Formats: sequence, C-alpha cells, structure tokens
Amino acid sequence: MTTPRLRRLLPVAAVSVAAVLTLGLSACVPESASPSPSGSSASARPSASASGTASATPATSPSGDAAACLVGTWNMGQSELESFYADVNGALAGAGVTFTPQGSATLALGADGAFTWTPAVQLDAAVSGTTILVTIGGDITGTYSATADRITTANQSTDGLQVSATINGAETDAGTVTQEIAGAPVTDASYTCAGDTLTLVSQIGGAPATSVLHRG
Repeated sequence: MTTPRLRRLLPVAAVSVAAVLTLGLSACVPESASPSPSGSSASARPSASASGTASATPATSPSGDAAACLVGTWNMGQSELESFYADVNGALAGAGVTFTPQGSATLALGADGAFTWTPAVQLDAAVSGTTILVTIGGDITGTYSATADRITTANQSTDGLQVSATINGAETDAGTVTQEIAGAPVTDASYTCAGDTLTLVSQIGGAPATSVLHRG
C-alpha cells in the first residue's frame, strides 16, 4: 500500500532521476546520429532521425562480398547484450548511470537494403541510488547501405517501437530514455562479417561499443 508521503515523493524522485539519466544518456547516442523516434511508450521514444515511415525503396543496396555477408537474420543473446552494455557503462563511467540488461534482440538485413531491428530487452538503469526499469519492445524499420567495412542507415521509422519505464512500479517518462538507447545498432557502425558472426562497432561518448550477433 502506497503511503501519502510516498505518493508525494515518487514524482519528485522521477523528475530528479530523469534529469540525471538525461545528462548521462546524452553520451549514449552514436556520435553521427541523434534519434527522434515517434513510437509509443508508457508516457509519451536509444539508441537516428527516426520519424515517419521508412522509404520502401532504399537508395543503395549492399554490394560486394563483404556487404553480401550482411544479408540474413542475426540474433543478439543475453551474453552479447551484457558485453555491449559493459562497453556502454565504461563509456559512461563517472556519469552516475549504469545499465544491467536482460533479453535478446534480432536484426534482419535484406538484400534489397531494408532492415528490421526487433529488441525484446529490459534494462535496470541505476541512477543515483534509484533503479529505473526500462522495457523495450516492438521494432524499428528502415533502409541501410554498406561498404566493405561500414554500415549506415538511410532512414528509420520507430512507429512500431514500444517503450515503457517505471520507478518502484510507478510509470515515469520514457521519452528521453528511448531516444538515447533504443536505436538500431546499424545507425552508423564499422563491421566485420565472417560466416555466422557479425560484429558491429559504434562510437558512444567517444568510446567504442561492440555488438556481436550470430546468424539465426
């Protein structure tokens, strides 16, 4: 049962934690992109100019042997999420924010240059002694292009992205959280692709963050 005093404190805690989280997560966007999605969330959202509907015909399809390796469905499991967020936490060291992930994600890359990023992730975001539970689901769609060692997105739509955030079971603003951390890892990344392993390296706060996915 929530006491009157706790009901008074929760909104104050939500505001102060959201402010700290916003400052910390400002370093969490790939440096060449700033997502601005229009998907749904509990309150209003990772973590690239994502608005409207992705173009049906991509400007450039992947070409060349290295880029051809990208085509397929790729899975990111629990251990790979933990490794990626270890990099994120390192990049945000001193910002007062740490993330503990649970879940998985799937990246589908088409030969026509279309992609779909489907996260099913829960994040415990620890901020100044308070834990925000962030749930990310749904999908991001768009188009991509690739050279022999780099992949970028031409456009993204987050209309299908679903994000919610709570503090002690009480809903809080998920807009900023989603904007910074729910983007697809192909926004702007170097990559290596060999056999059944795809490795994407993005820059977060000036530090590399590595996403490892396996063909599924």
